[in-house]
Amino acid sequence: MASIEKIGLFDSGLGGLTVLSALNRMLPDAAKVYYGDTLHLPYGDKSDDAIIGYSTEIVQFLKDQGCGLIVIACNSASAAAGKALEELFPELIFINVIDPVVDYLASLPAQTVGLLGTRATVRSGAYSQKLAAKNTDVQLQALATPLLVPLIEDGFLGTGIDASVLEHYLKDSTMKGITALVPGCTHYPLLEKAATSILSGVDWVDAPSIVAETVSKHWSGQRSESDAFYLSDRTDNFLRLAEKTFGMDACWELVRLAD
Repeated sequence: MASIEKIGLFDSGLGGLTVLSALNRMLPDAAKVYYGDTLHLPYGDKSDDAIIGYSTEIVQFLKDQGCGLIVIACNSASAAAGKALEELFPELIFINVIDPVVDYLASLPAQTVGLLGTRATVRSGAYSQKLAAKNTDVQLQALATPLLVPLIEDGFLGTGIDASVLEHYLKDSTMKGITALVPGCTHYPLLEKAATSILSGVDWVDAPSIVAETVSKHWSGQRSESDAFYLSDRTDNFLRLAEKTFGMDACWELVRLAD
């Protein structure tokens, strides 16, 4: 296996930092380059063609930074652009945030699992189709929850408003009878405390840690450079939330790849 010196990650905004945080815990010595496409947030409401276009530009940028492994730290981009990116950049290793979680779900005994995701992720059917090919005894019930990302990005996390909206979604009939819940958007792990308090007895699937563990199997390099952080739109709100929610007082550089 070729040595991977740098790991690239991208998302449309704050959510991918849940995956970055998990990677920092598991691979503290790995050099990481993060790109947040805040200019085009959220991806979940964009067309597949738009998401592929944004993702292609970002992957080329991360490749130019020396990243040999790319984590698609966004469920919408994983579903809409994952296959296209692998075809466009065969020289890179891609880890999306769907396949590792599907592999985990496929290892479970028979049960019904709920999934909360963006419109793009749920529309794709990626989780259901991939899980059905591996284990038909684990049933997946997916629900689009488009209000949650804006609530998190706009700073409503922990205000009670986020919990009220989340409770509205979790009371949907789609979630009836589930024994585990998958945060099918990288923003949603931030809602774990609220979700588990609403759905007593339902297991929370730690998607970022599952993805980080998969990435760790591919990284065998040594730290050669410091981490780097980029945004397509450097907003005060993003910087404030990154520091408040993740403790990241990083130097975010503005690099706009496409309008």
